[in-house]
Amino acid sequence: MQNTSHQRRPRTSISPEYIAVVRDLIEGNHRFTVVEICQELGTRISYGSVQSIIKNELLLRKISARWVPRLLSDQQKTARVQISETLLARCEEEGDAFIQRIVTCDETWVHHYTPETKRASKEW
Repeated sequence: MQNTSHQRRPRTSISPEYIAVVRDLIEGNHRFTVVEICQELGTRISYGSVQSIIKNELLLRKISARWVPRLLSDQQKTARVQISETLLARCEEEGDAFIQRIVTCDETWVHHYTPETKRASKEW
């Protein structure tokens, strides 16, 4: 079976305008679901189009009920390398004194996100 040309209406819901709106909504609240984003946009864009924008245009995926980038951007990678090099240089200069000033916590004290329901934890 070959792909043949067709005369269907072009997709208008996946436009730079809607991509920017969806990006702004997600950046404002990383815990938004696709349904909640659709509700925010009203009838202007379908569920499938929102899902397509999130997955294909913004390259995001849902992990533990929160939208996160699939890959680090070049800027994020560069920042991490620079921070690591700075910390390594300080460690070499100051030795144990630097290491002793690093503050750590017991992991049981820090909770990033606790899903309210089992379904919430399975969202994307």
